[in-house]
Amino acid sequence: MRNSMSTVLWLAVSLLLLLPAGANAGEPNKDSKHGNNLYFRDSSLESLAKQDLATFPNTDAGESKNLERAFPDAPPQIPHTLEDMLPITLEENECLDCHDPENAIGKEDVPLPKSHFRYPVMGKGEKNDPMVSIVKGYEKGDEINGARYGCMMCHAIRSGNARVIGNSFERIAGDPTE
Repeated sequence: MRNSMSTVLWLAVSLLLLLPAGANAGEPNKDSKHGNNLYFRDSSLESLAKQDLATFPNTDAGESKNLERAFPDAPPQIPHTLEDMLPITLEENECLDCHDPENAIGKEDVPLPKSHFRYPVMGKGEKNDPMVSIVKGYEKGDEINGARYGCMMCHAIRSGNARVIGNSFERIAGDPTE
C-alpha cells in the first residue's frame, strides 16, 4: 500500500513540473515569423520557395551530344528529353529502342555495355563465413539483366540550370570512360 501511494505521489509531482512547459505548446514562437523559422534550417522557408524549377534539355534523342562523365566509371547522364519515353514498365522500355546493341546503328546511339547483360553466379559461403551466399563470378546472358532494366536508377537527366558544386577532377590519358 505504501509503495502505491509513493508511486501516485511521484507521478503527480512529475505532471505538475511538466505542466508549465506544455502551457505554451500551442502558441507559435514569438521570434518566428509566421511559424516558418525552423531551427534546423540555415534559411527561412520563404527563401526556398523562390528557387527556380529545374529545366531539362529540350533536345530529342538522336540530336543531342553526349555529356562528359563526372568521374571514371560514372553512369552517363541522359542528354536528351524523356518526355515521351516514361514511364519505363515491364512491357515498355523506349531506351532499348536505341541503346540495345542490336538497335544501336549510328554513332549517336550508344549501345548498352556488356556489363548490362551479365548475371551474378551465386555460391555458398565458406564454413564459419558470415555470408551465406557470395558472388562467385558473372555469366553472360542474352537479355538485359533485370537489375539494369530501370535505366533511371543509375542514369539521370541533367538539369540545365542546376547549381553545380565545384569539381577539380581531371581526366587522365587512358581513362576507361573515353
